[in-house]
Amino acid sequence: MFSLLELERSIFLYQYLLLGMNLRKKIIYKGNVQGVAFRWNTNDVIMGFAVTGYVKNLSDGTVELLLEGEKNELENARQAVEERMRGYWTKRELEYLPGESHWANFTIRY
Repeated sequence: MFSLLELERSIFLYQYLLLGMNLRKKIIYKGNVQGVAFRWNTNDVIMGFAVTGYVKNLSDGTVELLLEGEKNELENARQAVEERMRGYWTKRELEYLPGESHWANFTIRY
């Protein structure tokens, strides 16, 4: 049986994926991700994709990447970041977020 939260997420993803609307995806990277130019490299990679959002270090030693855009662009951008930073991150948590895009471009946040 599905929880209400799981059902809401399923409906949200169905609507966005079916209708081809823009998505928002938050990814938390864990591992050796701070002090290794993770944010700079992510920003460099993302410039080749039609996505908005940000990358920032979190106080717990992880890095948060928020991507907004079309589904295929989000996935391609995520894969490119992960390929560039292979060997630094060991685990990731992905979460789709509801709502419209909030960012006009991609930035490094401090």
